[in-house]
Amino acid sequence: MGILKIVAVSAVLALAPVLPAPAQSGPAGMGTVITSAGDSTNSRSLTVGVNKSVIIELEAPAADVVIANPEIADAVVQTSQRIIFRGVAYGQTSALIFDRAGRTLLDLSLHVETDMTALENTIARHVPDARVKLESMNGSIVMTGSVDDMSQSDRVRQLVAAYFPSGDSAPQIVNMLSVLAPDQVLLEVRIVEMQRNIVKQLGINLSGVPNWGDLANLVEKQLFLGSPPVSTGDTALVPGLPFSGTGNISSDLGFPIQGRPLGGIGGTAAYTNYVGDDLQARIGAAFNALERIGVVKTLAEPTMVAMSGESAKFLAGGEFPVPVGQDNQGRITIEFKPYGVGLGFTPVVLSEGRISLKISTEVSELTSQGAFQGESQTVVDDQGNVILVEGVTLPGLTVRRAESTIELPSGGSMMMAGLISVKDRQNLDQVPGLKKLPVLGALFQSRDFLSEESELVVIVTPYLVNPAAKSALRTPADGYANASDAKTIFFGRLNETYGRDGAPVKAEDYRAPVGFMEE
Repeated sequence: MGILKIVAVSAVLALAPVLPAPAQSGPAGMGTVITSAGDSTNSRSLTVGVNKSVIIELEAPAADVVIANPEIADAVVQTSQRIIFRGVAYGQTSALIFDRAGRTLLDLSLHVETDMTALENTIARHVPDARVKLESMNGSIVMTGSVDDMSQSDRVRQLVAAYFPSGDSAPQIVNMLSVLAPDQVLLEVRIVEMQRNIVKQLGINLSGVPNWGDLANLVEKQLFLGSPPVSTGDTALVPGLPFSGTGNISSDLGFPIQGRPLGGIGGTAAYTNYVGDDLQARIGAAFNALERIGVVKTLAEPTMVAMSGESAKFLAGGEFPVPVGQDNQGRITIEFKPYGVGLGFTPVVLSEGRISLKISTEVSELTSQGAFQGESQTVVDDQGNVILVEGVTLPGLTVRRAESTIELPSGGSMMMAGLISVKDRQNLDQVPGLKKLPVLGALFQSRDFLSEESELVVIVTPYLVNPAAKSALRTPADGYANASDAKTIFFGRLNETYGRDGAPVKAEDYRAPVGFMEE
């Protein structure tokens, strides 16, 4: 018998007898029976790979073969009892096979999907510990089962992606694998900063007030001698009418780096010259001397817990307002900017010995350095309205921030960031010319010196953690109880008890002001 290919409608074999139409009894359609595909006793389900075929051996000769959608699957009738079905495209369709008497030999539900056998064998060979099952669903690949860690899951996904060609025709991969390793990560971050500041100031300012007087042009006068005076006719040059003059000189040498003298030791010295009762000159000197050494220690230890693959953020600090706009009525719109100790990270557990961290940490604080000072202004708009523009003062921020992606084992630590900063600034204010005088030139200059040394270290430590019982957790308030009023007044005690090692306080031993309760 030749090979017949059935395409869209039923094909009747040449020897099939002509069956008489069934007799109807009663009203038209009362004897009609509707059977949906897959609901008969001969229903079967079959999965066929794309561009692959399946041979079906029938128990009786077939007369008709009907395929609902030949674009998904087609059939080749090799003999009356052997039919070959071939997958054409992804999808689902149905096929009905009838015998010569019109009875249903087979009601077949066809699922045309990708054959996963070869790919499952490849995964079993390269990732032997993974318990993975692959299923094709309308062209998409669904991965189910369990793996030991995220590293195995990533390797399985890479093998599945490499099995199919890339591009627009690549199937969608749905990862439903369960990871058995703990997937909660606790991250400890330790931020330590040491700062040392050295300030030196030496300033000398001179001032002088020269006065002169009782000086006159010499004039010729008649001399009188004797008693009573008798004119001798002699003349001499003597001072004429007196006059006086005054002046003022000074040096003003400041401290431009610091902006002002910071204190220390200061003093003045002055010299005054008199001629009789008349002040002739005054010379003075004022000096300031300071040497200051300061040390600042900054320690921050934020701690957070997050699920693998999820992001978490932490901030301990505050927010300060920043104006971002102003309307024509002078009203200011503000936004709040955060500052303080901040931590944000996204952990990915690759295995029990490998944790990938995308981390961002920051320590910021308000400062007057770099602050903005706005002055109040009065302006007139186009309509002649007088608008008062309020002045604002915006503080500056000193920020230490680090962002990175690192990989660590559980319990392992790494210095994620470090900074050594040294800044030296020095300024000399001098009086031109006089500064070059030997030895005395130092009296005509001021020195302002600042040295800043800073060292910053950021250390991170991740841990794989599991939930714990409430009784195993401790807080800083454990074991604390307020002191009674009598003990506070007479003994100066602020707390009644504060148990060692975070020992809890029993409810019956707790005493506090009326209105508070602890259970």
